[in-house]
Amino acid sequence: MTQAKFRVLHTDPDNLGAPLDVETNTLAQIGAELIPVRCTTEEEVIDAAQGMDGILNIRAPIRAKAAAALPPGCKVVVRYGVGIDTLDPQALTDNSIVIANVPDFCWEEVSNHALMLLLASAKKLIKLDGWTRAGNWGRELLYPMGSIYGQTLGLVACGNIARAVARKAHVFGLEVIGYDPFISQEQADEVGIKLVSFEELLERSDYISLHTPLTPDTRHLMGPGQFRQMKTSAFLINTSRGPVVDELALIEALQSGEIAGAGLDVFEKEPVDPDNPLLKMDNVAILPHTASYSDNAFDLLHRRVGEEMVRVLTGHWPLNLVNPTVREKVTLKDPA
Repeated sequence: MTQAKFRVLHTDPDNLGAPLDVETNTLAQIGAELIPVRCTTEEEVIDAAQGMDGILNIRAPIRAKAAAALPPGCKVVVRYGVGIDTLDPQALTDNSIVIANVPDFCWEEVSNHALMLLLASAKKLIKLDGWTRAGNWGRELLYPMGSIYGQTLGLVACGNIARAVARKAHVFGLEVIGYDPFISQEQADEVGIKLVSFEELLERSDYISLHTPLTPDTRHLMGPGQFRQMKTSAFLINTSRGPVVDELALIEALQSGEIAGAGLDVFEKEPVDPDNPLLKMDNVAILPHTASYSDNAFDLLHRRVGEEMVRVLTGHWPLNLVNPTVREKVTLKDPA
């Protein structure tokens, strides 16, 4: 049997709900073998990565401890999707490891999902569906209910997905405001977002949709103080990362009536505990972290991560380099 020219670790082979045929076939074109090993800790990543030339990663943590212990021949970590919160970019850079991702993955899917949760929340879909299935009929549960048209959507972080939400939200007649200190007014103007302070967004919005990455600065960005600033008629939509929201504070805000409801695709702990109070609230729409999914989006994702791995293993920079300062430590050719 011919020995593989390269060996690539997949740290999360059971996390996609689909076989790794596309990645396997893409890597095979350069004589690379894909080695699936389910890893949940840094120690497991370190053990599994020995002798590997690259790593495909979804959820397994690769932080300072793992980055320092990766074998000298490990050149690259390719992260599925947009977020890189499982990684320590500085530690990987310090150890001369290239990081790539797929930053344009699932913009349309997640933006559609956020708006679906907004509509479900605004029109009491969960409550009215359960009530009707129980054999009831009539209008007793309608009041209070906003019109959507003419109301205000607040976007926390205005990156690519949030701007896709804004573009679509105008179709429903929503006014769109946003908070993001990192984008220009010109970028916001292109999709009709009025930039405001975080405090103004909390106070004015009828719906707040979170689109920020998870960083030390954004962990528990939405906590007790923020919920107190929101309208009692407002809804929180989260399709970003669960820990951006202080979940205990959210539960208290919902139970006390500080806010009207929520639409959640992500949670602080996943899978959600069966006894989580959020599961029992009929003013909360809940989904199992599926905002990014469509058949087409995931087919493209499988192919793109394999292609980025191939580029680096064959001596080229990836198309989507996450840690550009690694160029000071690594010499590669322009993308093929």
